Amino acid sequence: MFTKLGIYSIMGGFFVILFSGISNFMKADNFWVDLTISRFTGEYSDTIVDAIPVGFIQDSLYFLVYELPFAGALIGLGIVFLIIGAIVKEH
Repeated sequence: MFTKLGIYSIMGGFFVILFSGISNFMKADNFWVDLTISRFTGEYSDTIVDAIPVGFIQDSLYFLVYELPFAGALIGLGIVFLIIGAIVKEH
């Protein structure tokens, strides 16, 4: 199950990269351009970042929510799922 989720997440990340690249090439201002997690969460992005009052964790969350492209988040999540799928054996 984790292996399938990992493969699907990586494929989704590549599709987001593809659509974002096409939108940037066409100079279109649509949903795919500069897609980050903060575009999904909207006004709740600040509460996600400020949820833990530790500076190092807030800096990391700020990077994940505001600066990391969504495709990077999907590919990273897919790699984590693939690693879990390699370790955990389902019967």
